[in-house]
Amino acid sequence: MNIPSLESMVGAEEWQLRCDLAAAYRLVALHGWSDLVFTHISARLPGPEHQFLINPYGLLFEEITASSLIRVDQSGNKLQESPFPVNPAGFTIHSAV
Repeated sequence: MNIPSLESMVGAEEWQLRCDLAAAYRLVALHGWSDLVFTHISARLPGPEHQFLINPYGLLFEEITASSLIRVDQSGNKLQESPFPVNPAGFTIHSAV
């Protein structure tokens, strides 16, 4: 699936966080530490809004890109358009921490 770049639509700080998080997903996949699509790594975006980046449900870790990551609120609700769903159960533990 061709996912358009979000680089021009987000700030520099968010873009860097997206790149770093996507790299973390790729490294986990490279080392065989993923559990198909049921494992998650998230990152909190800077600012007072309590927003996070998480992987889209259905993509394997080796398929994650900076632009495929989905911005969610602390309840796991999508805050951006994406052809992919978010697994709210997968985000529950992340939001508590």
